[in-house]
Amino acid sequence: MRAKDVYTDIAQRYIASAKQLVSDENGMQEVIGFLAYHALESIGSAVIVHFKSSIPVNYETKLNMFLSLCKKHFSRVVNIHLVATTIAKIVNSDYRSRFLYPEYQNAKIRKAPKEQITMIEVRLLIQDVDRIINQIVNAI
Repeated sequence: MRAKDVYTDIAQRYIASAKQLVSDENGMQEVIGFLAYHALESIGSAVIVHFKSSIPVNYETKLNMFLSLCKKHFSRVVNIHLVATTIAKIVNSDYRSRFLYPEYQNAKIRKAPKEQITMIEVRLLIQDVDRIINQIVNAI
């Protein structure tokens, strides 16, 4: 299997899992949010390897490279504004860390990951990431 196809499959499986879990309404919004985030990162990696580039280790660098490649090659078939705003939301709101780690204040845990994100935010993220994945799959 080509690397692009492996990353695309990962993205599709993770977003499908996120959609299934969110429909169960199980209160695991941070887990579901991370699945959606990882789906976006994976489809970004698919685009990066599609254009024969090395995948950056740093997630922000990876997401920004994904956005740059979309702007350069897919501006007519991918909603660049959606990709840009979704990446900005993830980076500026520090979603990745909020999904994974407790928030500390004065050396004490202030909020658990499940308290840092709402199910509404997760549903919106899933919706955006799912649209992006579908557009990218059709483009590559």
